Amino acid sequence: MITIMKRNLKLYFSERSTICYSLLTSLIVLVLYFAFLKQNYIESLKPFREGVKFADIWVLSGILSVTGMTACFHAISQLVVDKSSGRMNAFRLTQTSTFAIYMGCFLSSVIIGIIMQLAVFGIGLGLFTQMDGVVMPLKGLVLACGALVLNSVVSSALSLAILSVIRNRSSLTSLGTLVGTLSGFLSGVYVPMGALPEIGQTIMKCYPGAYSASLFRQILLDEQLKTTFGQVSKATLTEYKATFGIGLSLNGQLTTAAQDSLILGAFSIGLLAVVSVILKVRRSGK
Repeated sequence: MITIMKRNLKLYFSERSTICYSLLTSLIVLVLYFAFLKQNYIESLKPFREGVKFADIWVLSGILSVTGMTACFHAISQLVVDKSSGRMNAFRLTQTSTFAIYMGCFLSSVIIGIIMQLAVFGIGLGLFTQMDGVVMPLKGLVLACGALVLNSVVSSALSLAILSVIRNRSSLTSLGTLVGTLSGFLSGVYVPMGALPEIGQTIMKCYPGAYSASLFRQILLDEQLKTTFGQVSKATLTEYKATFGIGLSLNGQLTTAAQDSLILGAFSIGLLAVVSVILKVRRSGK
């Protein structure tokens, strides 16, 4: 398992094209934000204090959720490459179990997801600090690092579940593009959750990345919310939080950061259980 993990880490970071492709969606979101979306958010938040800082942190939170999913997906893609090339059979000849191979891929993906999110977090925060004076308190930075780990775990588990049933290497490119595009929409990066119809919001609530984005927003916007919306009533603040996906509405109540974390943990366990079932079914079918 550890050998597979080390091998996958080496393969991933030795290919610059893979790294760039993993970050492509995040870079697209940043470009779209600066070119088109930022001014719209600033106008909509004009009545409030430091609306630009709120918008910056809000979009950065969504980008972190997307980065975790795209980076982990491309890291797990090595599993499909190994299956299509026949290397999986070679691994089995060394008495390495299929479960160990999958877990090695999972662990390497978690590490890759954390590293890539940290890189994007540093670059994004640096840009927003230079341009708009965004300052992040130490507590927020520490908690955000914990959220990075959780997002990487659930993104790796989801990617492993998806790619466990894929055997054809030729489908990876189109599937990767689809994952990158959908993760942006389902995390509420391009369009805030409150701007979507009820069916769209329901679909988003079925995607773990939406809870990752919510968790990042609750952590990173904790202090900024007091500045930007400090003059509004509690009910109005709740409405704005629901609109911008700072907590997801479940049973009429917005989720807290702790609840988002628990939901992400449950998603991770459930998805890994699905992978375990897939492996058992394959073994029994042989």
